Amino acid sequence: MKRYNFTNPLFLFKIESMMRHLYVLLFCALFVACDDGDILTVELDFDQQLKRCDNNVASYLLYDTRKDPNESLTLLIPRNTDTEGFFINPTETSLGINGSTVRFNYRTYNINPDGLLCDDLSNPDLVIRENYEADSGTVYITSTVVDDDNDGIPSADEYGPGGLANPQDSDGDGIPDYLDEDDDNDNVKTRNEIIVSAGNDPPYIIIDTDGDGTPDYLDQDDDGDGVDTILEDANGINGPFDDTIINSEGLVVKRYLSTEATDPFPNPGRISNTFRRVVTTVFRIENVELEILRSTQVDFGTFISTLDVTTSPE
Repeated sequence: MKRYNFTNPLFLFKIESMMRHLYVLLFCALFVACDDGDILTVELDFDQQLKRCDNNVASYLLYDTRKDPNESLTLLIPRNTDTEGFFINPTETSLGINGSTVRFNYRTYNINPDGLLCDDLSNPDLVIRENYEADSGTVYITSTVVDDDNDGIPSADEYGPGGLANPQDSDGDGIPDYLDEDDDNDNVKTRNEIIVSAGNDPPYIIIDTDGDGTPDYLDQDDDGDGVDTILEDANGINGPFDDTIINSEGLVVKRYLSTEATDPFPNPGRISNTFRRVVTTVFRIENVELEILRSTQVDFGTFISTLDVTTSPE
């Protein structure tokens, strides 16, 4: 029977050499097993609700952040008439990442970066630990506006037979219905002449008070009493919607919806057509070359814009 001297230096050297080789083999096997053609270092687990820095006149910085770990995804795009339109009007376009005017970055930090990325001067407390920038890729931008004038009726339902190319103007005031918050020019906003039923299809219910086949929001005499709704503004302020009477049944009702009130008042003129538009802008990045990402496609996120719009009759 062969005996081994476990205290022999030569024997110990051979054992140590074999172990080194074994470690190398295990490391190589692990590296090969993890290399499936994509380099994976991070998982993108952002909420995709984008914020925007507006303090630079030359560019917009759109960003998404998270903590634990402290990370950010940022997209820098030029600020000009075209890109401002992304946040105002329906848009479908693309931009190429070029490392200068259009840039896409993934960064990690020592603290939560939310609220600090728009600082004009670098915050000394915020330290970038890792910074990876895409060499190439295409940013696809899609902006949608469901209800341009925010009157409760989707724009598509207000275009009329001519479509967007020749939209209908029910009251003939020069403002197409889809941009007019008062479609019949009676100083009662369209939103107040329908029943909004959000989440349903369609998201509104038509009201026809006088049953003449014309819905109130398109009817200049809603109660059919022979007095135009615009002339039933008793106090001459804010239109007829805030004027009430007590009817013969003892109920408080809107004056312009009651046939018991037929005295006309002076025409106060058209109330300003001002509404708040909501624009949803979605950013998707494809064929992005960023070494730490699993995929070459990134659903960067959505930016919601709200803006006040005023349109005037011709």
